[in-house]
This record gives sequence, structure tokens and C-alpha cells, in this order.
Amino acid sequence: LPEDRLMLAQARVAMAGLPEGQREVLALVAIEGLSYRETADTLGLPVGTVMIRLARARETLLPKLGMAKGSRQ
Repeated sequence: LPEDRLMLAQARVAMAGLPEGQREVLALVAIEGLSYRETADTLGLPVGTVMIRLARARETLLPKLGMAKGSRQ
């Protein structure tokens, strides 16, 4: 659907604007489906760092995608 393609394009642009560390964590968790532990092991990071980077990435992306905090679709 055109709406889906538009949302995907917006998400790509928004993700490209994230710092690399946040982008990596978001891609592994949200796109690849890795757990926080698996992501931490893959990137050689503590789980807490993964959680913080993911939270910051989401805080940045949600407004850019027209979503309020806590509303995931």
C-alpha cells in the first residue's frame, strides 16, 4: 500500500539520522528480532547500554514518525 511505503521511507530517513550506535541497536532489536542480550553479545556491549541506546533511538524516532510515546503500531 502507498501508506506503508511512505511510512517505511520515513522510517528509513529517520533511522539514518540516528547516531550509529543507536541505529545498530534499533536495527538488531526491532528489525532482526534479537533480544537485548543477543544484541549486547553481538555488539560487545553491556545489556544496560543496549537498553539506553534503544530508548534514546525510540524517543528520537517516534515524533519524527508522527507517533506519540507509548503508541507502537
